[in-house]
Amino acid sequence: MNYKNNSFYLILEVLYGHLTDLIRFFWQKKSQVFAIGFIVGIFLSFFFLGGAYVVWSGEEIRVHKSLEKYRSEVSNFYDSFQPKSVKILDRSGKVMGEFYRRNFRPIRTDNLKKHNVIVWAVLSSEDREFFSHSGLNYTAIMRAVVTNLIQFRLSQGGSTISQQLAKLTLNLGKRNLFNKLTELYCTFYIESQYSKEEILAMYLNQIFLGEGNTGVEEAARYYFRKPASELSPEEAALLVGIIPAPSVYNPVRNLGIALSRQKRVLYDMARNPELHPSQKDIPVKFSESIEVNLKRFRTIYKVKESKDEEGNPKYSSEIGKYGADKDFRVNLAPDFNTEIRRFILEKFSNEDLEERGLLVYTTLDLEKQRFAEEALRIGVDSVRGDLSKQELEYQSKGKADLAEVTRSILPQLSGSMISLDPETGDVEALVGGYKISNVFRFNRAEEAKRQPGSTIKALVYALAFEKRIVNPSSRIKDEKLDISGYSPKNWYKGYKGEITVRQALAQSVNTVSVKLLHEVGISYFIQKLSAILSIPEEEAEQRFQRNLSLALGSGELSPMELSVIYATLMNGGRRVTPRKIIKITDMDGNEFYNTVANEAAEQILDPVACAMAINTLQSVLTEEGTMTLKRKEGEPFLYAGKTGTVQSPKLKSSKWKGIKGVRDVWFAGLTPRNVTVVWVGHDEGAPFPGSGSGVSGGIWYKYIQNVKSKLGMGNQLIPSFVGDFVKVDVCADDGTTIENNPDYVCKVPLYGQYYYIGDLPPKRSGFNKSDPQPNLSNVPNGMDNEDSEISNYEEDGSKSQPTAVDSVELEPPLIDNRRVRYNEETP
Repeated sequence: MNYKNNSFYLILEVLYGHLTDLIRFFWQKKSQVFAIGFIVGIFLSFFFLGGAYVVWSGEEIRVHKSLEKYRSEVSNFYDSFQPKSVKILDRSGKVMGEFYRRNFRPIRTDNLKKHNVIVWAVLSSEDREFFSHSGLNYTAIMRAVVTNLIQFRLSQGGSTISQQLAKLTLNLGKRNLFNKLTELYCTFYIESQYSKEEILAMYLNQIFLGEGNTGVEEAARYYFRKPASELSPEEAALLVGIIPAPSVYNPVRNLGIALSRQKRVLYDMARNPELHPSQKDIPVKFSESIEVNLKRFRTIYKVKESKDEEGNPKYSSEIGKYGADKDFRVNLAPDFNTEIRRFILEKFSNEDLEERGLLVYTTLDLEKQRFAEEALRIGVDSVRGDLSKQELEYQSKGKADLAEVTRSILPQLSGSMISLDPETGDVEALVGGYKISNVFRFNRAEEAKRQPGSTIKALVYALAFEKRIVNPSSRIKDEKLDISGYSPKNWYKGYKGEITVRQALAQSVNTVSVKLLHEVGISYFIQKLSAILSIPEEEAEQRFQRNLSLALGSGELSPMELSVIYATLMNGGRRVTPRKIIKITDMDGNEFYNTVANEAAEQILDPVACAMAINTLQSVLTEEGTMTLKRKEGEPFLYAGKTGTVQSPKLKSSKWKGIKGVRDVWFAGLTPRNVTVVWVGHDEGAPFPGSGSGVSGGIWYKYIQNVKSKLGMGNQLIPSFVGDFVKVDVCADDGTTIENNPDYVCKVPLYGQYYYIGDLPPKRSGFNKSDPQPNLSNVPNGMDNEDSEISNYEEDGSKSQPTAVDSVELEPPLIDNRRVRYNEETP
């Protein structure tokens, strides 16, 4: 082959010629090039050093104040001054939470000797020449440069403890040359103003160690539930291993990496025994015993290693298991109090918290909180009991793999609960998880967004009522649909044929909900949803995909958001803003913060449509609904609600070895001046046995009965309002008005039902089932003669018996085809 005829070869030859010419030119002019380079280097040095000094000059006063405050902490300042506490009060004035900015004294120069183990670990890992250098460790810098060049990556730093304290105090953000030089000025300032003991103590109090922990004292109590002075070498090594990258190396989030770092720090300690402030206290044969001691450490903290589905190591332990409780002296409502504490720390300065002391008056009702925690615990325990039975059954049948999967599901099953006053928005009870004390303190009531299933149908029906598309007595067909390729299925087999709208919601008929959303319009639905949730329409458009499966609960909501939707219905369509804090004062009663309960709330929905929706939701809990409550003769029925059950999709169930079940069960319950939402599920969507009525509905009912018997309950479910309505007595059997006619017997009478004037239910006399249906001409009818019709699932359970009552099967919310791929929903 003739390479000279190859274009690529010719290009390389030209580039080579230019490169050699350039090198020859610089060699000939080397003296001039060196001179220019030297001048440019001097100029750049002055530029960067001068610019950094300007930045430092602007920060010096702030840094001085911060360092003096740190110095006061490490001196005897805390012996003469005790910080004031923040007390959290429930709505009746009972103390349900108390915390300090810090619940303990920081490390001081006079008690450094009590912290010899953590000092040994820090010096061995972070700065071996700390007591001999003047702020910069040139040996460590060169060692880091050589190591990084050999490994061809930034694997090692050369920062001293003084430099790290300067960085923590300045907090300049991005790493660049200007900031690094500014930190150098600050380092020299620290070394010139403070003793080595003061610098070390300040550093130990200010270093960030993951999971919101600042300082080794706070971190020791979080991860190990003990003061820093009592740490073993293994515990100290684990903490120090976190320092370089707290989000990566902390044992709560990455236990495997943290354990590897722990071992590395222990060997650093073994190689540097002279750094222990009291060498005689070093355990005998420390170096030889590291592996044995690590095994003991893992036993104490129940460190377990297993494999995930891909064969990667997976770890669990009790390190940090009860860490969140370290923040409080009193903590009777952990999830609620954690949110309050987070708000207080953001709102008030450290000086305010330490010098004034605060009283936080909240909306929480401590008795209702206890009822909620008890009801949720009993309900989740019941499901866990069912899973345990399922595991034993698999074992008895020799299905060890299914038994193991079921066993892995059981401990992570959880739930959440939110109870609020719909008129004021006051949060009266909040439970963020089944475990009251856990490592993350994950508040599922507000932070976990899951598909709500059929509970969303209440809003769909309210909008259909508002637009006068139907009323609760309108007759509508449960039939096969095909809308642009989307054909929703019911949670029972077949179709019911012609039923009333009230019956459709009571029995959670999926096809009817989809029909109504199609008529209401997806854009209108999302617009109203964004207004109710107080989120921008752009965000709502991103969160809720524009397809008809929204009628079955495909859009994800948190329990708090779902409670706001139902509270809006209960509040006559006016916006509801959840409220937790009433006011904040100091110990002398001086007020610093206050809120107004839902004042001048925007009208989002028509109040008559909301009242009609609540009336219809009452039917869910009657004989015709999916969750029947016993009614006492002659007493007003003051309950309404909606169940929701989302089946575990087939794609997801394959992850769990094909085990069938549900992945989310919901209940939204309404009583006078109260909306309560309950969710039970698995954080990773694992299947489990249950339904919205049987699990979440049962939790709600236990809670509300405790509230009713101990605290009482109002006598008016729907608050009074002014509107274009009349109240009519209706027979739920067929949607007609109740009349004094001995020829007709009404099985399920409903009294005082709301209807728009001019859109009343038909009278029984002369009522004809063949009367025209509501005009839903835009909804395609996909039913043919082969599709089955049944009148009522209660009358013919053999055809319509559900596998999970009121359930829907929804695909995960993010899909490629935006034309609705969701299949079935469970009510």
